[in-house]
Amino acid sequence: MVVFPLMKPMLPQALPVASRALRPAVALALGAVLVTSACGSSTPSSVATPAGGGDATPATTEAGSGAETVGANGIRLEAQLAPGGPGGVAVGAGIAATPGYVVQYTVTNTTSEPVLARDVVPRDLGSATLAADVDREHVWVYEQDGVLRLSKQGFAPAPNVRFAAAPVVGGHTIAPGASLTGRAYAVSPPRLHVPAESFEAPRTPVDPSVAQWQFCLQVDGEVAQARPSAVGDGVVQVAATAPAGDDLVCTPATPIPRA
Repeated sequence: MVVFPLMKPMLPQALPVASRALRPAVALALGAVLVTSACGSSTPSSVATPAGGGDATPATTEAGSGAETVGANGIRLEAQLAPGGPGGVAVGAGIAATPGYVVQYTVTNTTSEPVLARDVVPRDLGSATLAADVDREHVWVYEQDGVLRLSKQGFAPAPNVRFAAAPVVGGHTIAPGASLTGRAYAVSPPRLHVPAESFEAPRTPVDPSVAQWQFCLQVDGEVAQARPSAVGDGVVQVAATAPAGDDLVCTPATPIPRA
């Protein structure tokens, strides 16, 4: 017998038909501001500009650490991590008095073809439609090979899980030679935050003594699969798939700055 979980009000859901009950996703708790040309920010999520254009400088509240890499797929990713608050709120202002981590990032398409940066990731992966009020700073948090990974990506369905409609994530199309900038936030100290068990994702808790971080972004050529979303500001929606090959671009492991 196929059992569908209750749908959220006013939001079409991609209902899994699974052989086991789904558990709620582990709550995210690591603040991060990422400067990459492809990830989103909350106000706005991200802005595409020609490569080399713009003079935006990442804002930090404490000494931060940054890293840059060029992936095998020709995508250049830059990210800077520093203590900070969500949504650009200054550290020490109300709820942001205890800072998390903010990542400001820039991703640049150095190839001759447009690419899709999957930089708008819903907190509850599983909906067939991207909500207009999606948190554009949201990022997955898990540990990979002793490094704290802050990642904007999709995940594959778990074994024996089938969806009536494909879950989606949001993203931006980046033209050849163009860049995209954005932000990400997660609370501190870092804690595991990944999709529910209807998806294949890391399940090992984050070591609280982890000393290095990296920012990752799923960037691929699935531009033709993208569809308009209710979010606006150029955000499109596309099926949430796990990165394949070199689609997940990550900065090198870098020491985590301390407030």
